[in-house]
Amino acid sequence: MFKWVFKIGVPVAIIAFAVATAGYLRATKPEIKSEPPQERVWPVETLQAHVGAVQPDWTLYGQVLAGREVELRPLVAGRIVGVGAQYRDGGVVKKGDLLVQVDPFDYQSFLDEAEAQRVEARARRREIDADYEGARNLLVYDEGQAALRRRDVQRREKLRGSGAGSVKALDDAKMSLSENEQRIVDRRRAIETGQARLGQQDAIIDRLEVAVSRAARDLVNARLTAPFDGFLVDADAELGKRLGVGDRVARLIDARRLEVRFHIGNAQFSQLQSGAGFKGRTVQVYWQGRDGATPLKAVIERENSEIDTASGGVDLIARLADLGVGSTLRPGAFVRIVMPGRSYENVVRLPEAALHHKDTVYLIEEDRLKPVKVSFIARVGSDVLVRGGLTNGQIVVTSRFPEIGPGVKVSGFAKVPGP
Repeated sequence: MFKWVFKIGVPVAIIAFAVATAGYLRATKPEIKSEPPQERVWPVETLQAHVGAVQPDWTLYGQVLAGREVELRPLVAGRIVGVGAQYRDGGVVKKGDLLVQVDPFDYQSFLDEAEAQRVEARARRREIDADYEGARNLLVYDEGQAALRRRDVQRREKLRGSGAGSVKALDDAKMSLSENEQRIVDRRRAIETGQARLGQQDAIIDRLEVAVSRAARDLVNARLTAPFDGFLVDADAELGKRLGVGDRVARLIDARRLEVRFHIGNAQFSQLQSGAGFKGRTVQVYWQGRDGATPLKAVIERENSEIDTASGGVDLIARLADLGVGSTLRPGAFVRIVMPGRSYENVVRLPEAALHHKDTVYLIEEDRLKPVKVSFIARVGSDVLVRGGLTNGQIVVTSRFPEIGPGVKVSGFAKVPGP
């Protein structure tokens, strides 16, 4: 009996104790007061809208090219007897600086000989001219003598007709007149010959003038100088080297004619063409690797002759301004170009994050979001241009979050004027 009571009584007692304990805990449980749910407030960044004209800048990249480059070649042959102080690769020369001096001895000799021949030819012409003038003067004298002898013949013929003169006297007078007329013929022939000789001598002098000019030019060309300010490339001539006519001694890049070639896409080119065009536009050129440096100015002069078949765009060429031999910029440098693009009227510039679904922006009114419909106009880098629905001073949300929508409560900050 005792064992039976023990097996049943102990479990019942434990269950009863557990029930009593649970009842006590339920009775003494603290009461928790429920609170109403609170609305979440989203922190957002904002921007103050500014409606007006916007002319965005395009950032492009290009390369510096030589606008004018010449190959320097001597016009005369000879041995090099001197080179200029700046004649070397990378040398900076100014117009008129000596590059290469060819031995001038032979060319000076040719010039002296041609000048001596010219002096001799001029003296010979003066001699011919003196003979010519003498013949003309003697012709006048002989014609005067002939007139006298002709009157003498006429007088003797009258005397002979009256029987007062002799036949011999008349014949002597006619003979003297004939001799005088023969001298007149000789004088005239001498004058014509003198004229011809003067013409021949003038031709000889003209040829010698050409020879003197050629010799003088060759003497000048023996000294090869820089035709303009620039930078030397491939300068490889040395003292003692013999040069032939047309041998290249260097290349010269014009320091004042550097250009920038850069590529623009088809859409950008169409915008430029539909506006004021691209010729004459001023762009800013930044040489990469020189942060903080003052930008260089360049003016667009022309477009490339061919269209890039891969991109459909074209290369524009702008001439750099205000450069000289003091510039460190050289052809081949890669540069960044900032060019003003098309101007847009009555638009608002916003960060791209402010535009939702390509036609909606959110304003803040009484700390809540209000959607406004706008028209997308253009993309400018990481910003967008929109038009319509916005007025000056309105606060536009520029942040994105998953729950964004009409009526959402927000707290805005960074309220600054728009770009």
